[in-house]
Amino acid sequence: MSRRLAWRLTALMLCAMLLAAAAVARGTIATLRDLDDSALQRQARLVANHLPPQGEDGAALILPDEITQPFRASDGDNLFIVYGTGQTPLATSDPAKAAQAAPYIPAPLTGRIFRVPFVAGHRHGMIGFALRRGERWVVVLQGREQATVLLQSLIASFLATSIWLLLPIGLATVVVSLLTLRTGLRPLLRVSAAAASVGPARPGVRLPTAGLPREVSPLVHAVNEALTRLEQTIETQRTFMAEAAHGLRTPLAVLTARLDALGQTPEADALRHDADRMARLVGQLLRMARLDSLPLDVTQAVDLHAVAVEAITALVPLGLRRDVELALLGYDGTLLVSGNHAALVLALTNLIENAIAYAPPGSAVEVVVTAPATISVLDSGPGIAVEHRDRLLRPFERGIAATDGGAGLGLAIASRIAAAHGGHIRVDSSPTGGALVALDANSSLPG
Repeated sequence: MSRRLAWRLTALMLCAMLLAAAAVARGTIATLRDLDDSALQRQARLVANHLPPQGEDGAALILPDEITQPFRASDGDNLFIVYGTGQTPLATSDPAKAAQAAPYIPAPLTGRIFRVPFVAGHRHGMIGFALRRGERWVVVLQGREQATVLLQSLIASFLATSIWLLLPIGLATVVVSLLTLRTGLRPLLRVSAAAASVGPARPGVRLPTAGLPREVSPLVHAVNEALTRLEQTIETQRTFMAEAAHGLRTPLAVLTARLDALGQTPEADALRHDADRMARLVGQLLRMARLDSLPLDVTQAVDLHAVAVEAITALVPLGLRRDVELALLGYDGTLLVSGNHAALVLALTNLIENAIAYAPPGSAVEVVVTAPATISVLDSGPGIAVEHRDRLLRPFERGIAATDGGAGLGLAIASRIAAAHGGHIRVDSSPTGGALVALDANSSLPG
């Protein structure tokens, strides 16, 4: 924006200089024409006042030397011709130049200024005036060279003067405009930085209103009001989800206890399986609600290897039931990062659960810890298509090949936890053709 403004102001200054030069040229031309017209009229009257008494047409006229001498000394730049009846020439200051100009003199003569084109060596033409005195006409002509040279000199002088005068003024205008623009945009930069920090994790952030231009202030106030309404809506949704999930825990616990009293029958086993799915969904909803409402303390020193061991240990029974082996590979030793141990265990648990759900029986799910701060989970399942990878990180989105009846919250929870650690969830293909889901965290340690 600053560069565009500088170029536009520079172009505006150049246009202003050109327009000023054109205005001066036009005014100068008009002034010179008026001066030429006045001079021609005075010369014509001077010659007419010294004409001898009118005689017969065709009679030669003799004018005093003080009248003819200035015209002859002008080297043809000034010329007079006296015409009689029938526009017959009676006298002239230069017969040769008069003969060359004669074809361009209007007939019949009128008492007006007239102009003739290139004639008698005058590149810029001549200007003439005819004055009637009785039966005679006095025609006075003057070359345009002097006026043209004077006009060019005036324009060149104006441009030379105006450039040295307007150039510093133009530069000062550009500099002042740019400084004013930057000063005016500085509050908007603060507003932009604040707007970039608004998100689900920080819904209470508001755009600063101090020092804003008067034209922008109403927009910022309107955005802040919209953010307030959005925050209230998000808080209402979070409260509802947390209360609903919490309220379902007790009925589910009672339902599970009663199902356990039914003994081992196919119908009871199916009901217990459904109850387990509901309990898992309620647990995930509660975790999601806690992640949204409470900021995580990610300043602890966490050992990623210990996180992987804890998550795998907790899911060994699930792997045995599904005939899926769990293997820990990669970095063997302490790998410290800055984060939250419990949250990272939860995120990795969700990733391993998803891998177990999609892994075929008899296969293995590999958990690979790599420096500086990455834990990858690989399976041999059907994999995740490229066009579906980003979508699966959103809540309640499930893969096409899902068969475990999950709610689609596992990857969303892991993605929230990774974002809280300054990282992200990366979805790719494993070397065996299945899925590779990696949790990349921030590797910086707490100070």
